[in-house]
Amino acid sequence: MNLFLLLFSSFLFCLVGYVSFIRMPADLRQSYVLFVCYRMFFFVIQSSFFYFIYKNELDTFFYHDALHELFAGFIHAPSDIVLFVQGKYSELHITDELKVYLDRETRVAFFIKVLFPFFLISAGNYYLMGAWLTLLGTLCFMPFLSLNKKSEMFSIWFFVLLIPSFTIWTVGILKEAFVIPVLFLAFFIFQKNTKTKEKDLLSIVFFIVLILLAWYVKYYLVALFFIICIIYFIHSNVTFSILSIVLSSVLLACALFGLGYLHPALKWDVFPEVIYIGYNLTCTNFVHSTPCIPFDLDMTWASIIQNFPKAFLYAFLSPFPWQIHNSTSLLAAIESYVFLILFFVMLIRWGMNKTKVSRIELLGLLSIFIVGSLLILATPNLGSFSRYRILYLPIYAYIVIKHSGISGSGFLLWFDKYVKRHSN
Repeated sequence: MNLFLLLFSSFLFCLVGYVSFIRMPADLRQSYVLFVCYRMFFFVIQSSFFYFIYKNELDTFFYHDALHELFAGFIHAPSDIVLFVQGKYSELHITDELKVYLDRETRVAFFIKVLFPFFLISAGNYYLMGAWLTLLGTLCFMPFLSLNKKSEMFSIWFFVLLIPSFTIWTVGILKEAFVIPVLFLAFFIFQKNTKTKEKDLLSIVFFIVLILLAWYVKYYLVALFFIICIIYFIHSNVTFSILSIVLSSVLLACALFGLGYLHPALKWDVFPEVIYIGYNLTCTNFVHSTPCIPFDLDMTWASIIQNFPKAFLYAFLSPFPWQIHNSTSLLAAIESYVFLILFFVMLIRWGMNKTKVSRIELLGLLSIFIVGSLLILATPNLGSFSRYRILYLPIYAYIVIKHSGISGSGFLLWFDKYVKRHSN
């Protein structure tokens, strides 16, 4: 791409960022500036991390290279655009290798379609494209933060979204960097409509569009999102009683059963096979990375239950000291140990009646323990697990920070005052 297009894209990026700042509620503008700068800084760190450690041999660069190849084909054969949208990849003017890959990996193919407008608006530049997606993600997070802007929970949620591992995997050209912010925005729309008597039809349509976009990129994150929304809705609208517990359990069971009809991999009887396949694929594809955590799995629920205690320990106690082999694993270990300490402090404070953990938070922790253990069974590589665990990390971090007493610590008090002072 020529210099003029790069300059125009950069100007447009700054313009969108400025207009977003102007249209932002006055009490969120300073938080928005801090948040977007922080996330852009982590995009720079991520790019350096990918370049020096992984030599640009990751999915994010494959997406960009595939877009370049597709765009070159579109220039010589404009009719390929229609074929690409229709999913007729075998008829495109691209390499046979890319044709086969797009046919086989339907979620990657759909994500590349989602990325194509960003590729165009960034003039085909990798770093501009990553910056655009980072800005989009930031704008998706801001409405969620606005839900708590008048309460003391705002600073905690804001701090949670600044967690280094969460930030580094939700910026740049990654599936998680697109899907997770979109789901945060969808939750904002969900809560807004459940709290108001008059339903906004346009926002409901927008909610459906967001869910569909996220579903075709990472369906299991959307499945988890549905479960979170159901639990949240029950807790917010149903009075606690024996009858409500029974009805809530039935509703949740029906939801879990119904997910199997939305995607074959979510069926109850197929799920152990999905875990088994994920385990073997991870250990096969990442043979040059850290060794896989050994689990004795087969395609049954019995083997999952048998390996569950070991999976739980590795999911919430690792990386162990002997698993630290470079700077990234050291940072991952430090973050993991910090949350582990906060969790035990929370238990002590709860036992001493210094804090009250609600039913919904206890259910959330139980769900996180189950999801984390299943996740590490399917992805027993610690590098992969540290990336995929960000799907539940915000909720886990929110609960332990809220109840461990850290919200009353000197740092958090300073952070709370700083945010509120710059939000007025």
